[in-house]
Amino acid sequence: MNNNLKNWIKVGLDKGLSDIQIKLVKSNSLNLSVYEGEVEKNEISYQTIALVKGIYNGKAVNAKLEDLSLENFSHVIDRLIDNAKNITANEPALIFEGSEKYEEVVNKEFDFSLIKPEEKVSMLLEIEKGIKANEFCTKVDTVYYGENTSETTIVNSKGLNLFRSSKFLQIYASAVYEKDGQVKTGLSYKILNDNNDLNIKDLIDENIKLGTGQLGAKSIKSGKYPVVFSNEEFGNILSVFEGIFTGEAAFRNLTKLIGKENTKIGSSKVNLVDNPFHDKALFKVSFDDEGVACSKRYWIENGVFKGFVHNLKTAAIFSTAPTGNGFGGISAANLVLESEDISLDEVFKTINEGIYITDLVGLHAISETVSGNFSLEASGFVIKDGKIERPVDSIVVSGNFFELLNNLEYVANDFKFGLSGIGTGSVKIKELTIAGE
Repeated sequence: MNNNLKNWIKVGLDKGLSDIQIKLVKSNSLNLSVYEGEVEKNEISYQTIALVKGIYNGKAVNAKLEDLSLENFSHVIDRLIDNAKNITANEPALIFEGSEKYEEVVNKEFDFSLIKPEEKVSMLLEIEKGIKANEFCTKVDTVYYGENTSETTIVNSKGLNLFRSSKFLQIYASAVYEKDGQVKTGLSYKILNDNNDLNIKDLIDENIKLGTGQLGAKSIKSGKYPVVFSNEEFGNILSVFEGIFTGEAAFRNLTKLIGKENTKIGSSKVNLVDNPFHDKALFKVSFDDEGVACSKRYWIENGVFKGFVHNLKTAAIFSTAPTGNGFGGISAANLVLESEDISLDEVFKTINEGIYITDLVGLHAISETVSGNFSLEASGFVIKDGKIERPVDSIVVSGNFFELLNNLEYVANDFKFGLSGIGTGSVKIKELTIAGE
Protein backbone atom coordinates (compact mmCIF):
# COMPACT_ATOMS: atom_id res chain seq x y z
CA MET A 1 0.00 0.00 0.00
CA ASN A 2 1.21 3.52 -0.81
CA ASN A 3 2.68 5.09 2.36
CA ASN A 4 0.65 8.28 1.83
CA LEU A 5 -2.56 6.26 1.74
CA LYS A 6 -1.48 4.42 4.91
CA ASN A 7 -1.04 7.79 6.60
CA TRP A 8 -4.45 8.94 5.38
CA ILE A 9 -6.15 5.83 6.78
CA LYS A 10 -4.38 6.34 10.11
CA VAL A 11 -5.51 9.98 10.26
CA GLY A 12 -9.10 8.99 9.55
CA LEU A 13 -9.15 6.31 12.24
CA ASP A 14 -7.37 8.53 14.77
CA LYS A 15 -10.01 11.22 14.27
CA GLY A 16 -12.81 8.83 15.10
CA LEU A 17 -13.91 7.10 11.88
CA SER A 18 -14.70 3.44 12.50
CA ASP A 19 -13.69 2.59 8.95
CA ILE A 20 -12.34 4.44 5.95
CA GLN A 21 -11.81 3.67 2.26
CA ILE A 22 -9.84 5.63 -0.32
CA LYS A 23 -10.19 5.29 -4.07
CA LEU A 24 -7.28 7.04 -5.81
CA VAL A 25 -7.67 7.67 -9.53
CA LYS A 26 -4.79 8.93 -11.66
CA SER A 27 -5.59 9.80 -15.27
CA ASN A 28 -4.02 11.58 -18.18
CA SER A 29 -5.23 12.26 -21.67
CA LEU A 30 -4.34 13.84 -24.98
CA ASN A 31 -7.13 15.46 -27.02
CA LEU A 32 -6.27 16.38 -30.58
CA SER A 33 -8.54 17.51 -33.42
CA VAL A 34 -8.23 19.06 -36.86
CA TYR A 35 -10.55 21.24 -38.93
CA GLU A 36 -10.09 22.49 -42.48
CA GLY A 37 -6.51 21.22 -42.64
CA GLU A 38 -5.42 22.87 -39.39
CA VAL A 39 -4.94 21.65 -35.83
CA GLU A 40 -7.98 22.92 -33.90
CA LYS A 41 -7.25 21.42 -30.48
CA ASN A 42 -4.13 20.04 -28.82
CA GLU A 43 -4.69 19.53 -25.09
CA ILE A 44 -2.86 17.38 -22.56
CA SER A 45 -4.37 16.92 -19.11
CA TYR A 46 -3.21 15.20 -15.94
CA GLN A 47 -5.47 14.62 -12.96
CA THR A 48 -5.31 12.80 -9.67
CA ILE A 49 -8.36 12.66 -7.44
CA ALA A 50 -9.19 10.80 -4.25
CA LEU A 51 -12.68 9.59 -3.38
CA VAL A 52 -12.94 9.09 0.37
CA LYS A 53 -15.65 7.12 2.14
CA GLY A 54 -15.80 7.12 5.92
CA ILE A 55 -18.05 5.53 8.53
CA TYR A 56 -18.81 7.53 11.67
CA ASN A 57 -21.35 6.41 14.26
CA GLY A 58 -22.88 4.06 11.70
CA LYS A 59 -23.29 6.79 9.06
CA ALA A 60 -21.51 6.77 5.69
CA VAL A 61 -20.04 10.04 4.39
CA ASN A 62 -18.18 10.74 1.16
CA ALA A 63 -15.81 13.38 -0.19
CA LYS A 64 -13.82 14.09 -3.35
CA LEU A 65 -10.32 15.57 -3.07
CA GLU A 66 -8.09 17.18 -5.67
CA ASP A 67 -5.71 18.76 -3.16
CA LEU A 68 -3.98 15.62 -1.91
CA SER A 69 -1.90 17.14 0.86
CA LEU A 70 -2.11 15.48 4.27
CA GLU A 71 -3.20 18.79 5.80
CA ASN A 72 -6.15 19.12 3.41
CA PHE A 73 -7.07 15.48 3.94
CA SER A 74 -7.17 16.07 7.69
CA HIS A 75 -9.52 19.04 7.23
CA VAL A 76 -11.76 16.96 4.95
CA ILE A 77 -12.06 14.23 7.59
CA ASP A 78 -13.17 16.86 10.11
CA ARG A 79 -15.88 18.04 7.71
CA LEU A 80 -16.99 14.47 7.01
CA ILE A 81 -17.42 13.81 10.72
CA ASP A 82 -19.46 17.01 11.08
CA ASN A 83 -21.62 15.95 8.15
CA ALA A 84 -22.14 12.49 9.63
CA LYS A 85 -23.49 14.02 12.82
CA ASN A 86 -26.26 15.69 10.80
CA ILE A 87 -27.35 12.62 8.82
CA THR A 88 -30.76 11.35 9.83
CA ALA A 89 -31.35 8.79 7.05
CA ASN A 90 -31.11 5.18 8.16
CA GLU A 91 -29.24 3.53 5.27
CA PRO A 92 -26.60 0.78 5.30
CA ALA A 93 -23.11 2.19 5.95
CA LEU A 94 -20.63 -0.34 4.64
CA ILE A 95 -16.99 -0.66 3.69
CA PHE A 96 -16.04 -3.96 2.09
CA GLU A 97 -13.42 -6.22 3.61
CA GLY A 98 -12.64 -7.95 0.30
CA SER A 99 -13.77 -10.98 -1.70
CA GLU A 100 -12.33 -14.46 -1.25
CA LYS A 101 -10.97 -14.49 -4.79
CA TYR A 102 -10.30 -12.00 -7.58
CA GLU A 103 -10.00 -13.13 -11.19
CA GLU A 104 -6.64 -12.30 -12.72
CA VAL A 105 -7.14 -10.26 -15.88
CA VAL A 106 -4.72 -8.97 -18.47
CA ASN A 107 -5.91 -6.10 -20.64
CA LYS A 108 -4.34 -5.13 -23.92
CA GLU A 109 -2.93 -1.65 -23.58
CA PHE A 110 -2.36 0.68 -26.50
CA ASP A 111 1.26 1.81 -26.73
CA PHE A 112 0.84 5.51 -27.50
CA SER A 113 4.59 5.96 -27.98
CA LEU A 114 4.41 3.99 -31.23
CA ILE A 115 2.68 6.96 -32.83
CA LYS A 116 4.87 10.06 -33.02
CA PRO A 117 3.17 13.44 -32.42
CA GLU A 118 3.55 14.53 -36.04
CA GLU A 119 2.15 11.20 -37.20
CA LYS A 120 -0.98 11.73 -35.10
CA VAL A 121 -1.68 15.06 -36.78
CA SER A 122 -0.87 13.62 -40.20
CA MET A 123 -3.25 10.73 -39.56
CA LEU A 124 -6.15 13.08 -38.73
CA LEU A 125 -5.46 15.23 -41.78
CA GLU A 126 -5.44 12.08 -43.91
CA ILE A 127 -8.85 11.10 -42.54
CA GLU A 128 -10.25 14.56 -43.23
CA LYS A 129 -8.85 14.56 -46.76
CA GLY A 130 -10.12 11.05 -47.47
CA ILE A 131 -13.67 11.89 -46.40
CA LYS A 132 -13.67 15.21 -48.24
CA ALA A 133 -12.72 13.43 -51.45
CA ASN A 134 -16.22 11.98 -51.68
CA GLU A 135 -18.32 13.94 -54.18
CA PHE A 136 -21.27 14.27 -51.80
CA CYS A 137 -19.28 15.46 -48.78
CA THR A 138 -19.85 19.17 -48.16
CA LYS A 139 -18.08 19.50 -44.82
CA VAL A 140 -16.03 17.54 -42.31
CA ASP A 141 -17.16 18.86 -38.92
CA THR A 142 -14.34 17.36 -36.93
CA VAL A 143 -11.72 14.64 -36.82
CA TYR A 144 -10.68 13.74 -33.28
CA TYR A 145 -7.91 11.70 -31.66
CA GLY A 146 -7.92 10.94 -27.92
CA GLU A 147 -5.47 9.02 -25.74
CA ASN A 148 -6.63 7.97 -22.29
CA THR A 149 -4.71 6.33 -19.45
CA SER A 150 -6.14 5.57 -16.03
CA GLU A 151 -4.86 3.94 -12.83
CA THR A 152 -7.17 3.12 -9.93
CA THR A 153 -6.13 2.09 -6.43
CA ILE A 154 -8.64 1.10 -3.74
CA VAL A 155 -7.45 0.68 -0.14
CA ASN A 156 -9.31 0.64 3.14
CA SER A 157 -8.97 0.12 6.86
CA LYS A 158 -10.14 -3.49 6.57
CA GLY A 159 -7.04 -4.44 4.59
CA LEU A 160 -8.37 -4.14 1.04
CA ASN A 161 -5.64 -3.21 -1.45
CA LEU A 162 -6.56 -3.39 -5.14
CA PHE A 163 -5.15 -1.89 -8.33
CA ARG A 164 -6.21 -1.76 -11.97
CA SER A 165 -5.12 0.23 -15.01
CA SER A 166 -6.36 0.89 -18.52
CA LYS A 167 -5.19 2.53 -21.72
CA PHE A 168 -7.19 3.12 -24.86
CA LEU A 169 -7.31 5.24 -27.98
CA GLN A 170 -10.43 6.82 -29.48
CA ILE A 171 -10.64 8.23 -33.01
CA TYR A 172 -13.78 9.57 -34.63
CA ALA A 173 -14.87 11.69 -37.57
CA SER A 174 -18.11 13.54 -38.29
CA ALA A 175 -19.01 14.78 -41.77
CA VAL A 176 -21.96 16.24 -43.69
CA TYR A 177 -23.17 14.85 -47.02
CA GLU A 178 -25.67 16.41 -49.42
CA LYS A 179 -27.47 15.40 -52.60
CA ASP A 180 -30.43 17.09 -54.28
CA GLY A 181 -30.97 19.30 -51.24
CA GLN A 182 -31.07 16.41 -48.78
CA VAL A 183 -28.47 16.57 -45.98
CA LYS A 184 -27.21 13.60 -43.97
CA THR A 185 -24.46 13.05 -41.40
CA GLY A 186 -21.78 10.39 -41.27
CA LEU A 187 -20.19 9.51 -37.93
CA SER A 188 -17.51 6.84 -37.73
CA TYR A 189 -15.29 5.90 -34.83
CA LYS A 190 -12.79 3.43 -33.45
CA ILE A 191 -12.08 2.70 -29.78
CA LEU A 192 -8.91 0.64 -29.52
CA ASN A 193 -6.68 -1.02 -26.98
CA ASP A 194 -4.61 -2.86 -29.55
CA ASN A 195 -2.17 -1.11 -31.90
CA ASN A 196 -2.85 -3.63 -34.65
CA ASP A 197 -6.51 -2.57 -34.96
CA LEU A 198 -5.70 0.97 -36.13
CA ASN A 199 -6.94 1.16 -39.74
CA ILE A 200 -7.53 4.64 -41.13
CA LYS A 201 -9.04 3.47 -44.42
CA ASP A 202 -11.78 1.56 -42.61
CA LEU A 203 -12.77 4.66 -40.66
CA ILE A 204 -12.90 6.78 -43.84
CA ASP A 205 -14.88 4.16 -45.76
CA GLU A 206 -17.36 3.68 -42.90
CA ASN A 207 -17.98 7.41 -42.63
CA ILE A 208 -18.69 7.73 -46.35
CA LYS A 209 -20.90 4.64 -46.33
CA LEU A 210 -22.94 5.89 -43.39
CA GLY A 211 -23.26 9.41 -44.78
CA THR A 212 -24.05 8.61 -48.40
CA GLY A 213 -26.12 5.51 -47.64
CA GLN A 214 -28.97 7.66 -46.35
CA LEU A 215 -29.02 10.07 -49.30
CA GLY A 216 -32.23 9.65 -51.25
CA ALA A 217 -34.09 8.37 -48.18
CA LYS A 218 -37.85 8.82 -47.98
CA SER A 219 -40.62 7.63 -45.71
CA ILE A 220 -42.72 4.47 -45.93
CA LYS A 221 -46.41 3.74 -45.52
CA SER A 222 -47.52 3.51 -41.88
CA GLY A 223 -48.16 0.03 -40.56
CA LYS A 224 -46.76 -2.86 -38.57
CA TYR A 225 -43.50 -4.31 -39.85
CA PRO A 226 -40.85 -6.77 -38.78
CA VAL A 227 -37.91 -4.66 -37.63
CA VAL A 228 -34.19 -5.31 -37.43
CA PHE A 229 -32.20 -3.02 -35.14
CA SER A 230 -28.51 -2.64 -35.97
CA ASN A 231 -26.05 -3.88 -33.36
CA GLU A 232 -25.14 -0.29 -32.45
CA GLU A 233 -28.76 0.82 -31.98
CA PHE A 234 -29.91 -2.22 -30.05
CA GLY A 235 -26.95 -1.72 -27.73
CA ASN A 236 -28.21 1.83 -27.20
CA ILE A 237 -31.68 0.50 -26.39
CA LEU A 238 -30.26 -1.91 -23.82
CA SER A 239 -28.21 0.88 -22.25
CA VAL A 240 -31.37 2.97 -21.68
CA PHE A 241 -33.14 0.12 -19.88
CA GLU A 242 -30.11 -1.32 -18.07
CA GLY A 243 -31.16 0.37 -14.82
CA ILE A 244 -34.38 -1.65 -14.45
CA PHE A 245 -32.30 -4.72 -13.58
CA THR A 246 -30.66 -3.11 -10.54
CA GLY A 247 -31.38 -3.35 -6.84
CA GLU A 248 -31.62 0.44 -6.75
CA ALA A 249 -34.59 0.35 -9.15
CA ALA A 250 -36.20 -2.43 -7.11
CA PHE A 251 -35.71 -0.52 -3.84
CA ARG A 252 -37.23 2.65 -5.31
CA ASN A 253 -40.03 0.76 -7.10
CA LEU A 254 -38.81 1.99 -10.49
CA THR A 255 -38.97 -1.30 -12.35
CA LYS A 256 -41.70 -3.69 -13.49
CA LEU A 257 -39.42 -6.65 -12.73
CA ILE A 258 -40.20 -6.70 -9.00
CA GLY A 259 -41.53 -10.14 -8.12
CA LYS A 260 -40.56 -11.62 -11.49
CA GLU A 261 -37.28 -13.24 -10.43
CA ASN A 262 -36.84 -16.66 -12.07
CA THR A 263 -39.82 -16.12 -14.35
CA LYS A 264 -39.87 -15.83 -18.13
CA ILE A 265 -39.88 -12.21 -19.35
CA GLY A 266 -38.63 -12.70 -22.91
CA SER A 267 -38.05 -15.01 -25.83
CA SER A 268 -35.81 -18.02 -25.24
CA LYS A 269 -33.37 -16.30 -27.63
CA VAL A 270 -32.71 -13.61 -24.99
CA ASN A 271 -29.49 -14.31 -23.11
CA LEU A 272 -28.34 -11.11 -21.46
CA VAL A 273 -25.17 -11.59 -19.46
CA ASP A 274 -22.75 -9.37 -17.58
CA ASN A 275 -19.37 -10.80 -18.54
CA PRO A 276 -16.49 -8.83 -16.99
CA PHE A 277 -13.98 -11.03 -18.83
CA HIS A 278 -15.45 -11.02 -22.35
CA ASP A 279 -12.75 -11.45 -25.01
CA LYS A 280 -14.08 -8.65 -27.23
CA ALA A 281 -14.63 -6.12 -24.44
CA LEU A 282 -12.40 -3.07 -24.34
CA PHE A 283 -11.53 -3.88 -20.74
CA LYS A 284 -11.70 -6.96 -18.57
CA VAL A 285 -12.61 -6.04 -15.00
CA SER A 286 -11.82 -8.05 -11.86
CA PHE A 287 -13.45 -5.80 -9.24
CA ASP A 288 -15.97 -2.97 -9.00
CA ASP A 289 -15.52 0.50 -7.50
CA GLU A 290 -16.35 -0.82 -4.03
CA GLY A 291 -13.73 -3.58 -4.17
CA VAL A 292 -16.19 -6.44 -4.73
CA ALA A 293 -14.99 -9.18 -7.10
CA CYS A 294 -16.72 -9.25 -10.49
CA SER A 295 -18.06 -12.47 -11.97
CA LYS A 296 -19.97 -13.64 -15.02
CA ARG A 297 -23.67 -13.40 -14.26
CA TYR A 298 -26.77 -13.85 -16.43
CA TRP A 299 -29.38 -11.14 -16.02
CA ILE A 300 -31.71 -12.97 -18.43
CA GLU A 301 -31.06 -16.59 -19.39
CA ASN A 302 -33.14 -18.25 -22.10
CA GLY A 303 -35.71 -15.51 -21.52
CA VAL A 304 -35.83 -16.00 -17.73
CA PHE A 305 -35.06 -13.04 -15.44
CA LYS A 306 -32.41 -14.29 -12.99
CA GLY A 307 -32.67 -11.53 -10.39
CA PHE A 308 -31.47 -8.04 -9.60
CA VAL A 309 -27.84 -6.97 -9.44
CA HIS A 310 -26.49 -5.13 -6.42
CA ASN A 311 -23.89 -2.86 -4.95
CA LEU A 312 -23.05 -3.04 -1.24
CA LYS A 313 -25.96 -0.84 -0.15
CA THR A 314 -28.77 -2.57 -2.03
CA ALA A 315 -27.35 -6.01 -1.21
CA ALA A 316 -27.63 -5.10 2.48
CA ILE A 317 -31.16 -3.76 2.01
CA PHE A 318 -32.29 -6.99 0.33
CA SER A 319 -30.20 -9.24 2.62
CA THR A 320 -28.26 -10.76 -0.25
CA ALA A 321 -24.70 -10.78 -1.53
CA PRO A 322 -23.29 -7.91 -3.62
CA THR A 323 -22.83 -8.90 -7.26
CA GLY A 324 -19.77 -6.82 -8.15
CA ASN A 325 -21.79 -4.17 -9.97
CA GLY A 326 -20.93 -1.15 -7.84
CA PHE A 327 -19.73 1.08 -10.67
CA GLY A 328 -20.77 4.68 -9.93
CA GLY A 329 -24.05 3.39 -8.56
CA ILE A 330 -25.05 0.04 -10.05
CA SER A 331 -24.19 -1.02 -13.59
CA ALA A 332 -22.72 -3.85 -15.61
CA ALA A 333 -19.03 -4.41 -16.17
CA ASN A 334 -19.52 -5.70 -19.73
CA LEU A 335 -23.17 -6.29 -20.61
CA VAL A 336 -23.64 -8.65 -23.55
CA LEU A 337 -26.61 -10.00 -25.50
CA GLU A 338 -25.37 -13.35 -26.74
CA SER A 339 -25.52 -13.93 -30.50
CA GLU A 340 -26.74 -16.90 -32.50
CA ASP A 341 -24.96 -18.60 -35.37
CA ILE A 342 -26.80 -16.60 -38.03
CA SER A 343 -25.51 -13.75 -40.19
CA LEU A 344 -27.25 -10.42 -40.66
CA ASP A 345 -27.88 -11.25 -44.32
CA GLU A 346 -29.54 -14.50 -43.27
CA VAL A 347 -31.75 -12.56 -40.86
CA PHE A 348 -32.77 -10.24 -43.70
CA LYS A 349 -33.77 -13.28 -45.76
CA THR A 350 -36.49 -14.10 -43.20
CA ILE A 351 -38.27 -10.81 -44.05
CA ASN A 352 -40.51 -10.12 -47.05
CA GLU A 353 -41.08 -6.48 -46.17
CA GLY A 354 -39.60 -4.77 -43.13
CA ILE A 355 -37.32 -2.09 -41.76
CA TYR A 356 -33.64 -2.16 -40.82
CA ILE A 357 -33.15 0.64 -38.27
CA THR A 358 -29.65 2.12 -38.05
CA ASP A 359 -30.39 5.38 -36.22
CA LEU A 360 -32.71 6.38 -33.38
CA VAL A 361 -33.19 10.00 -32.28
CA GLY A 362 -33.76 11.03 -28.65
CA LEU A 363 -33.59 7.54 -27.20
CA HIS A 364 -32.47 8.56 -23.72
CA ALA A 365 -34.82 11.54 -23.53
CA ILE A 366 -38.04 10.02 -24.81
CA SER A 367 -38.08 6.43 -23.55
CA GLU A 368 -40.04 5.60 -20.38
CA THR A 369 -37.80 3.21 -18.50
CA VAL A 370 -40.38 2.08 -15.92
CA SER A 371 -43.24 1.31 -18.33
CA GLY A 372 -40.85 0.33 -21.11
CA ASN A 373 -42.71 2.42 -23.68
CA PHE A 374 -40.85 4.28 -26.42
CA SER A 375 -41.74 6.28 -29.53
CA LEU A 376 -38.72 7.42 -31.49
CA GLU A 377 -37.82 9.09 -34.74
CA ALA A 378 -35.80 6.63 -36.78
CA SER A 379 -34.03 6.07 -40.06
CA GLY A 380 -32.46 3.13 -41.82
CA PHE A 381 -33.38 0.98 -44.78
CA VAL A 382 -36.36 -0.81 -46.27
CA ILE A 383 -35.97 -4.60 -46.47
CA LYS A 384 -37.74 -6.12 -49.47
CA ASP A 385 -37.75 -9.81 -50.37
CA GLY A 386 -34.88 -10.50 -48.00
CA LYS A 387 -32.58 -7.71 -49.20
CA ILE A 388 -31.89 -4.04 -48.53
CA GLU A 389 -33.97 -2.10 -51.06
CA ARG A 390 -33.54 1.61 -50.29
CA PRO A 391 -32.89 4.10 -47.45
CA VAL A 392 -35.80 5.26 -45.30
CA ASP A 393 -36.24 8.25 -42.97
CA SER A 394 -39.03 10.41 -41.53
CA ILE A 395 -40.49 7.46 -39.65
CA VAL A 396 -41.36 6.92 -35.99
CA VAL A 397 -40.97 3.50 -34.39
CA SER A 398 -43.13 2.76 -31.34
CA GLY A 399 -43.16 -0.15 -28.96
CA ASN A 400 -42.36 -1.42 -25.50
CA PHE A 401 -39.06 -2.78 -24.21
CA PHE A 402 -40.67 -5.80 -22.52
CA GLU A 403 -42.55 -6.63 -25.71
CA LEU A 404 -39.26 -6.35 -27.59
CA LEU A 405 -37.81 -9.03 -25.35
CA ASN A 406 -40.82 -11.30 -25.91
CA ASN A 407 -40.91 -10.73 -29.67
CA LEU A 408 -37.17 -11.07 -30.27
CA GLU A 409 -36.65 -13.67 -33.01
CA TYR A 410 -32.93 -13.52 -33.88
CA VAL A 411 -29.66 -12.08 -32.59
CA ALA A 412 -27.25 -11.98 -35.54
CA ASN A 413 -23.57 -12.83 -35.23
CA ASP A 414 -22.37 -9.33 -36.25
CA PHE A 415 -21.44 -8.83 -32.60
CA LYS A 416 -20.08 -5.42 -31.59
CA PHE A 417 -19.36 -3.39 -28.48
CA GLY A 418 -20.69 0.04 -29.48
CA LEU A 419 -20.37 3.48 -27.93
CA SER A 420 -22.98 2.43 -25.36
CA GLY A 421 -20.43 -0.03 -23.96
CA ILE A 422 -22.89 -2.89 -24.47
CA GLY A 423 -22.13 -5.77 -26.81
CA THR A 424 -24.76 -7.24 -29.12
CA GLY A 425 -25.44 -8.33 -32.65
CA SER A 426 -28.22 -6.92 -34.80
CA VAL A 427 -31.63 -8.01 -33.50
CA LYS A 428 -34.82 -8.96 -35.34
CA ILE A 429 -38.13 -8.11 -33.66
CA LYS A 430 -41.24 -9.91 -34.95
CA GLU A 431 -43.30 -6.73 -35.37
CA LEU A 432 -43.34 -3.06 -34.40
CA THR A 433 -45.56 -0.10 -35.26
CA ILE A 434 -44.05 2.27 -37.80
CA ALA A 435 -45.59 5.72 -38.40
CA GLY A 436 -44.63 7.09 -41.80
CA GLU A 437 -46.60 8.48 -44.70
